[in-house]
Amino acid sequence: MKKWNRGVKHVSCMLALTLSLSMIWPGTTGAESAQVTQIQANTFVGDPGEMVESFDITVADVEKYKNLKASDFDITGNYDGYPLNAAGEIVQDNYEDDGITLSIKDDTIHMAVKPFKYPGGLKSEFAVTSKTYPELSFDQKSVNQVKTRTVDEFEKAQFTASNGVTLSYNLKRSPSKEAKPLMVWLHGGGEVGTDGRNHLTANRGTVVWTESGYDTSVLAVQYPENYKFKIYNNAEQLPIMQAYFEAQVELIQKLVAEGEVDPDRIYLSGVSSGGGGAFRFLMQYPDLFAGAIIVAAKDTVADYTGSVDAFKKELKGIVDVPMWIMHAQNDPTTDSRTSSLAYQALTEMGAKQVHLTLYDDAYMDSQRFYGGLKHWSWVPAFNNKEVIASLFKFHKGTNEEQGTGSSEHGVQPSEAVTRAQIAVILADALQLSEGTEDYPYVDRAPVWAAQAVAKVTKAGLMKGIGNQQFAPEREVTRAQMAVIVDHILANQDWKPAADSVERVFGDVNSKHWAYEAIQNSARAGVMTGVSKGKFDMKQTVTGAQLEQIMQRLEQVGTK
Repeated sequence: MKKWNRGVKHVSCMLALTLSLSMIWPGTTGAESAQVTQIQANTFVGDPGEMVESFDITVADVEKYKNLKASDFDITGNYDGYPLNAAGEIVQDNYEDDGITLSIKDDTIHMAVKPFKYPGGLKSEFAVTSKTYPELSFDQKSVNQVKTRTVDEFEKAQFTASNGVTLSYNLKRSPSKEAKPLMVWLHGGGEVGTDGRNHLTANRGTVVWTESGYDTSVLAVQYPENYKFKIYNNAEQLPIMQAYFEAQVELIQKLVAEGEVDPDRIYLSGVSSGGGGAFRFLMQYPDLFAGAIIVAAKDTVADYTGSVDAFKKELKGIVDVPMWIMHAQNDPTTDSRTSSLAYQALTEMGAKQVHLTLYDDAYMDSQRFYGGLKHWSWVPAFNNKEVIASLFKFHKGTNEEQGTGSSEHGVQPSEAVTRAQIAVILADALQLSEGTEDYPYVDRAPVWAAQAVAKVTKAGLMKGIGNQQFAPEREVTRAQMAVIVDHILANQDWKPAADSVERVFGDVNSKHWAYEAIQNSARAGVMTGVSKGKFDMKQTVTGAQLEQIMQRLEQVGTK
């Protein structure tokens, strides 16, 4: 008994010591503290996936924290979401500056942070610690609620089709009461499952459309499992995929019948397994979609080690579908030859609205897509505003862009034109022959302009701005346009009349680099100045002015 009593006394002492220590060093998890009643993470979907931009910490006694400072906190496990370095090694470098700013409203502390991957990286999850106020320390396990921009607007539901297939899907409805476009999203293999969320946050495939300003509904079905490579030869899995698409079409038809979706403006996009699925979806329902963006497609069409003929056989029904096919040239996960052969097959069969973009290693490395991340070609694809804008201009049945009140190639009469727009208009108007096989500059042109830039470069009508860059989005001044006009005139063997005299512009010095071009464009009657004696070299060229210049060039060519 005495021995037992000594043990009780020892345990009691240890318990007392533990309690006293816990009073000195309280637990570092805010959710376990009576002071903190709720922690909410506010996230969004960025290029690397879900990113957190702020936290809302609700406390019982906000007066206690009236002197709270950003320097009271430190965040670990926060990084930008790119998990590989140039050597292909897993990295997770914490930010040196956490970017914390604090504000207090009512009983809630709002902590804005430099956006980081949520809930952390491959090495560790994030943790917020405070030595000054340890009860405000927390990690992902302490977060009670997550609010995600745009994603929270999706409704989660199920639909059982007449073929017996049950779809688990998420739908973001357009707020408009009129029938609006529908984007059908097919996720990648990494997002399969039944959680109802991962396929919405893994990349920007579900949010980019409305966040880019388009009034559209978005349908995202989550598939329970991935399919194998070479599904075109898989007698077991291919019918399952086809049954899922059949069910999805039935759901789409329901939305059309309810007046929510315009049947002429249903679009399709997918990446990786979803990109391969997009090809099969188009093949199965060639008349359903107004256009598609297909990225990093898995090999669902035919054997990419074979000839283009097999691709022609499979894709002959979708020649008229506007399509943007995009892939990293050396994608280590899905072979880019699927995309290249699909493009070759479609164009050789007469497709007029099919575009191919292959990102080379130099470009992918410049964007920090090292090693396995070269599969992430959806990042530059979804950052290409021109491609997205072009897609939404198409509607089914016409295979042409919808009238939007703008002139050809998106040029607005009162707005400045870009080098890319001028290249496209020149290539079309002058019926230039095919350009070089590859875009001849190190920067990137929009998909719709890349071939035109190659053509005008080959023809000597436009050149780069230096350092092997074309600067496709740069606006064009009247002096620069005069040089382009001069090149066109030279290409047409135009010569000034023997009796033509020098045009005098008070704002053009004879030593200016564009002087001769300005003189030639004026003598030819193409660019005659904005007013008497004034050329206004630095003024940008508008769409209306470009149209007038092209008309005058045509007249010069017929003289």
